[in-house]
Amino acid sequence: MVGILITVLVSRPGSSDGDGKAAPASDGRPSVSPSSSAPAQPPASATPGAGTAQVRYGPADVAADVTNSGSYIELDTSQPVVSGSSVKGGDVIFGASLGDPTLFVPGSASSLAPLPASGPAPSAGECAESVDRNGTYTADVKRGDRFCLLTDQGHVAYLRVVTAPSTGQGKLNVTVWDMPAA
Repeated sequence: MVGILITVLVSRPGSSDGDGKAAPASDGRPSVSPSSSAPAQPPASATPGAGTAQVRYGPADVAADVTNSGSYIELDTSQPVVSGSSVKGGDVIFGASLGDPTLFVPGSASSLAPLPASGPAPSAGECAESVDRNGTYTADVKRGDRFCLLTDQGHVAYLRVVTAPSTGQGKLNVTVWDMPAA
């Protein structure tokens, strides 16, 4: 009797066939083993030897008044904070004080990196590498331009320019990631 019970439990649909692979379920679909090493979704970014970056915010549009000195945008908060005056910890200024719309990093830190005009959105790791290789502190912007940014608290952001007028409301499409500890 015990032998029959073991045989029934081992040979039931969805159980392992002894080689570590799951047998097909009774409806013909392969069953998923809880010990499967394949992730359910691709990671936001992976850095060799570190964990996976997690999306903190976005992608979502952030509106900012670019008139005169522009708007300070803080990206280290749970949602971006946009202010017409200096914000403690502001990560980027979106403005048009000299007529052409620009992005400017307060304190002139080289933490803004331009990306090619076309292509897929970068991962957090690709953005961080781009800032390491091509970081600058200012850039003229126009609709469709893309940038990576390293915030003053170590978050990585991807910025795509949606609108960039010389006065009025400009928009950036923003994604911010929490980077894993190194």
